[in-house]
Amino acid sequence: MKRGAFLLYILSCLTGIFFCWNLAAKEVQAGIASDQAFEGVTWEKILEDDLEGAQGIVQSMCVTDEYIICMENYAEATGEPDIVKAYYRNDTDEDGNPVERYALAKRVQETDYEHANGMAYNPNTNEIAVALYTSYDPANRGCIYLMDADTLQYKSKLQIAADYNILGIDYDEENDRYVIQTDAAGGYSFKILDSSFQVIEDLGQYAGTAKGENFQDLCVSGDYIINFPLTLNMGIGDYINMYSISRKTLVSESQLDFQFENVVIDEPEAIAELEPGVFLAAVNVQYTDGRRTVCLYKTMVPYEFDVGAEDKSDRNVDNTAENGSESGKVNDRKQAEDKKKSGSTLKNALRVVFCVLFVLLAVFVLYSRHVALERERQRKRDRARRERERILMEEMADESEDRL
Repeated sequence: MKRGAFLLYILSCLTGIFFCWNLAAKEVQAGIASDQAFEGVTWEKILEDDLEGAQGIVQSMCVTDEYIICMENYAEATGEPDIVKAYYRNDTDEDGNPVERYALAKRVQETDYEHANGMAYNPNTNEIAVALYTSYDPANRGCIYLMDADTLQYKSKLQIAADYNILGIDYDEENDRYVIQTDAAGGYSFKILDSSFQVIEDLGQYAGTAKGENFQDLCVSGDYIINFPLTLNMGIGDYINMYSISRKTLVSESQLDFQFENVVIDEPEAIAELEPGVFLAAVNVQYTDGRRTVCLYKTMVPYEFDVGAEDKSDRNVDNTAENGSESGKVNDRKQAEDKKKSGSTLKNALRVVFCVLFVLLAVFVLYSRHVALERERQRKRDRARRERERILMEEMADESEDRL
């Protein structure tokens, strides 16, 4: 009995240690470090390109392994084809040939993508899903277009719903799912779609939850949905929103400072995650001289990395000398994040140690209690045995007296 109980407690101890280890491991999963990650960040302009349409606006952006892809809505509601441009994101092309990073690699103008308000790249299908937002053609109500990520050419269209249009979209690679935001007809709700574009969860409506009356394209990073509210001509500046998927609420809205010079009108339209914790913003600007361009800005936010996670290839977003002083600032932030990651590793190791000690102490107390109970039971059994022996002796004595 004692041996069986001892083995049971040893098993409980090992189970407790395993539980503590998994608990600590869960606490160091990669992700943005805080709800206020974009508060006070520095944005570095890495690319600027002229807008081609007289009223053209870059409405959406996504990134692939090789390219940064932008979509210019060339002319609203005219049926004219929109412009898709791919810029090199690395120092070499897909064949390993040296190229100028952020230089134009491809340009396609073949298809009208309506307002073209959102784009999402799926590496598993090598397709880009385009959220149209508008449906000037009634047949496009609630539809998205699919584009080949290599050729940047239209492939097909599919309908998500019939009672609202799709405002923004992104692909969550970690969970193999899409996240969309609807237009006003759907209450600006966030919805989760499976990889076949079937709605599997409604996260609720978010009309009126943030500054502005509408939203731009969105980006998904871990538990967060990130987007820009439409604050153009409101006179309050630019903002970025962070919504929590698990908590289903707006958790922060941080004001942005792109450090414009001679800019009279600006509109942040799209955001994408270039690397873990490194984000790109596409901002349309108009200068005092009338020139209209799209600018891509890069920033890095506080980010918790998996313990033991391998570093990405230095082909992606290196802080090279040509990036100038702003890249030095980003590099300093990266070093600070590395120190934070090391500190997080130590803290989690200590957490495991304390958890193990607690489990061992709990097991020791329980086992000691078990031993004490067993001893008490044994004393009672011994006392009962002696009592039975005494009674038996008395009965034998009485029988002897009777025979005499």
